[in-house]
Amino acid sequence: MPRYVGHTPAQMKSVLSARREELVRRSSFALLAALEAAFRVDFALRCSERRRDPLSRAFRVLHRQHGDRPALEEHILPQWKRHTSQRRGIISDIIGAFKYRHWLAHGRYWKPKLGRKYTYEYVYYLVDEAVRQLPLVS
Repeated sequence: MPRYVGHTPAQMKSVLSARREELVRRSSFALLAALEAAFRVDFALRCSERRRDPLSRAFRVLHRQHGDRPALEEHILPQWKRHTSQRRGIISDIIGAFKYRHWLAHGRYWKPKLGRKYTYEYVYYLVDEAVRQLPLVS
């Protein structure tokens, strides 16, 4: 690989560390994108199947107000907080993780105020907990 000819071991270590960090961020981004998709599919199915539970009814109101694409953090997730008996903190944790996802998706040109460090392990744990705890319709 001519690109790295002449690099010192310290420089190579730095390059590999930066690449690993990028891989971790992209993997976390993919997990969060999949979780967003799960929430949006759940929203669409609850609206179209006309389920009678309180969350589905709240979603139909949102659908009348905002159509097929209500904002995830401003509309969909607050309804989950109101209408689910699961640990309420998980929704707040998910909202925080989506702020991290926005930072990843939109260029990373600002210093994010996230309140915690988002490691891949934490993002994986959070997505796994959400899928296991929340009664998502799929």
